[in-house]
Amino acid sequence: MPRHHRLLATRAHLLELLGEHRAAAASYREAARRTTSTPERRHLSARAHRLKSRA
Repeated sequence: MPRHHRLLATRAHLLELLGEHRAAAASYREAARRTTSTPERRHLSARAHRLKSRA
């Protein structure tokens, strides 16, 4: 469970709120790689992409 995609997504969100955009994007990308849900993968990838421009 420690590396479950939802835990990584939550970590990414908290990092984003703290302004740690580079680390948040990396966590979103890792969460996207680990999920088996296509819609969830698209959502997480989009969040990572959005943060890439802020990092």
